[in-house]
This record gives sequence, structure tokens and C-alpha cells, in this order.
Amino acid sequence: METSGDLLIEALDVFPTEAALLASDGTILYTNQRWHEFGRENGLVGTEAATLDENYLTVTGAADDEYAREAAAGLTAVLSGKQSRFRLEYPCHSPTEKRWFLMVVQGFDYQDDRYAVMVHLNITDRKLAELAVGEQNEALEGLHRAVHDLLQTDSKQEVADRTVTYLDELLEFPIVGFWLYDADRGALIPAAESEDSDALIEELPIYSGGESLSWQVFSTNTTRVIDDLTDVQGRYNPDTPIQSEIIIPLGDYGVINIGATEPNAFDTVDVTLAEIWTGTVTQVLARLDREEQLRDQRRELTRERDRLEDFASLVSHDLRNPLNVATGRLELAQDEYESENLDAVENSLDRMDRLIDDLLTLARQGQAVGSRDAVHLPSLVKKCWTTVETTHADLVVTTERTVVADEGRLQQVFENLFRNAIEHGGEDVTITVGDLSDDRGFFVEDDGNGIPEAKREDIFAAGYSTAADGTGFGLSIVQDIVEAHGWEIQVTEGNEGGARFEITDIETVA
Repeated sequence: METSGDLLIEALDVFPTEAALLASDGTILYTNQRWHEFGRENGLVGTEAATLDENYLTVTGAADDEYAREAAAGLTAVLSGKQSRFRLEYPCHSPTEKRWFLMVVQGFDYQDDRYAVMVHLNITDRKLAELAVGEQNEALEGLHRAVHDLLQTDSKQEVADRTVTYLDELLEFPIVGFWLYDADRGALIPAAESEDSDALIEELPIYSGGESLSWQVFSTNTTRVIDDLTDVQGRYNPDTPIQSEIIIPLGDYGVINIGATEPNAFDTVDVTLAEIWTGTVTQVLARLDREEQLRDQRRELTRERDRLEDFASLVSHDLRNPLNVATGRLELAQDEYESENLDAVENSLDRMDRLIDDLLTLARQGQAVGSRDAVHLPSLVKKCWTTVETTHADLVVTTERTVVADEGRLQQVFENLFRNAIEHGGEDVTITVGDLSDDRGFFVEDDGNGIPEAKREDIFAAGYSTAADGTGFGLSIVQDIVEAHGWEIQVTEGNEGGARFEITDIETVA
């Protein structure tokens, strides 16, 4: 037994961490060499050292610390036999470093008595790594929230204010300035600064072309890191308290300056984090620019719509009324006289009436479409045929397609295409409506003279017409309606040499 005891002592003494043997009441029966060395290294004396024959439970109970209380409870449970093992991670910092340990207590029975072996493992490296990961995760979560908040901003000033706050609070850059480029003044104008920056620098300067490092960064769109500003010639303020600086461009929108009062304050991680954040800021500024452009476009469209409404009112009332008077007087004249001149006047008045109808269609409906429903093309095509003066023209319908469309606007498409075919192909033209072979849509073609390839890009222009009595707006209306549905239209040569209009990208009902 004595030999085995000596062997146990020798084994524990070479054990690379602190170890102790405890009796069932908590008395320390043995501590290894590393235990004593740790006590001497850390200046532990008296009860703090927890040496031989002292009661470890008394030592932990005397400490006013949550970890000590938890250790005493766990050790008591093991020594009483309520549990076989106990583990506890706890901090044990020295004046010069942060340290964490893992306490492991393993109970065992020997000759009807209860004992426990207790070891303390230094887990500082692992714990520091875990804490670093935790801090990084916390920083990423904070950055995620900050990005989410930044995306909700609706002004460049708000972007500047929040950016400075986030760089200070999240990335711990306390000295920050934000400049926005003013195109009218051709200068970088201060927009926001952190509290520390405001306390350090009385007023942020305005930077114009070529007179500062910030302007150089803005004009080259390249980040610059200055480790020691005293070594840089041509800096804007030679007496600046800023010693090191990161200057990051925001594309065409401005720059951000991050400073420190000591040299060499920023490493590559700082620069990377700052550039990632400012990249997000630049995207938000670009989004605000796009939204402003869209608002300008909507305002312009509103003004255009109002002008068109005024125009439609003029056409509808101020032109239609005298036209109706002229038509009525013409009918009276035709009852009294027979003259080719009167027939010419009638043709002109009819053309004016069609022109007014087309102009009203363009002005009041434009490119808008209403509700879309399933439209059976054969039924709609035959309905449109009855509303057009077809004289001796023929209609062939080979499609059975049902499409999703604004039926009223699609009716205008077919009516205008039919009129166009009759105007240019002759009264005896044959018009065919069918499906495209690749199932992308449908076509309307005739067997007339066709449209020369050189003129195919012009026919959809408003006011363009080669017919003597044409208004020049029919095909423009067709294109507007087709594009308003999100479809495409193109003109090519038909199978019989006539004009063929192909409408594609449509939605078909199965």
C-alpha cells in the first residue's frame, strides 16, 4: 500500500495542472506540486492557498463570489455521493492578464469512505477564442441592425447622421466626419460629425478641388490610410490634432474621414470593416438618388398627364363642337347641291373625326391598361371585325388561344390593325389572325403590298402615315397598348408578301 501511495503522489506531482485529493468532509488530503507553484506565482497565502489539511469547502464558502458558491455546492454534491462528477468554468484573473479555469471534481469510494479528486485546468486560450467569437457575433448582429435601420432612411442627411453614430458606437471609431458632394458648389460639404470630432475640431472645413487629402480621395475614388499625418505634405490643416486617418470615398456622393489622435492607430481589420460599412452607405445614397429621380419622373408625368387632360378637353369640346356644326351644315348643303367639292369636304371632315378619336385615345388612355381577364381571341377578333368598315376584305382566324388582357384595349389593337391593313392593302385584302409557330404569341398579317424593311422602324411613330387619309396614330396606339401589357410587337413580312405584325411575350390561359 505504501508503494502504491508513493506512486500516486509521484503521478499527481508530474500532473501538468493543479490537482488535489479531498476527504468526504472537504478536507484537503493532498495537493500536487503544480498546486503549490500556482499559489506561489499568484501570491496566495493562508486560506487563499487552500493547502494541505485545510477544508476546501471552508475556503470556497469564505469567498463572496457566485462562482465560489457554485463550486462549493457542486463539490458538496460529489462528496455526499449525490452525483459522481462536477464541472465548472470560472474566471481567475491576475493583475496582468485575463484567465479562465475549468474545475473538474470526480468522486470515488475507497474502503467504505468517500473521496474526490479535484483538478483545475487552464482554459484561457479557448475561453478567449469563445469570447472573441461572441464579441464578433454581437458586432455582426449590431451591424445587421444598423444596416437595416440605414436602409429605412429617406434623406442623405439622415444617412450621414446614422453613419457617424454607427462608426462611433459599433465599430468604435470615435472621431468621424462625413462630407457630401455638392455639384452646384463643386465642393465637399460637411454633413455630420461624431461628438469627439466636434470637441476636437471646432468646425469641419469645406473642401474644394485639389486642396486636401479628402478631395484627392474623392476625385480618385480610392481609400487612403495615413499612419502619420505629420509626414504628409500638403495636408489641409498642418496644425490638426489628428495624427492618423482613414479617408474612404463614397463614390460620387462624398467621403468619410475616420481619425485618431495617435499615429498608426488603424490596422487592416479596421480599414476592411470601415470599407464594408461605407460600401453599404454608398449603396443607400445611390438608392436615395434613384428614388429622387423616380419622384422627379412621377412629378413630370403628373404634369404631362395634366397637360394631356387639358389637351383632351380642348379636342373633345373646342374641336368636336365646331366639327359637328360643320358636318351638320355639310349634310344640309348636300341635300341642296351635288358637287365633288362637297364630297371632298365630307372626306376631310371624316378624317378629322377619326383624327380626334385617335388623339383622345392617346391623351386619355396613353399606355395604361385596366383590369386583365381571360380573353378568347377568336371571339374578340370576330367582334372587332364587325366594328370596322371592311367592304370586300376577308378575315381568316386560325387561333384558338385565350390570353390574359384588358379586353377593351386589346379590341383597339385588332381594330387598328384591321384598318391599317385595309388602308394600305386595299378593300379586297385578306387578313389572317393566327398563332406563332414557337407558341410565344399571335400574329395579324395581310396579303397586301407589305411594308418596306427600311420603313418598318418608322411606322409606330405618332403621326406617321403613308396613306393620304390616314391619321398616323393608329399603329402608335397599337404599340402603346401592347407595351402597356408587357408584351412586344414587331413588324415583318407575311407569308403572302404583305405586312405581318407579331405580338409576343403574352400570358396564355391553359
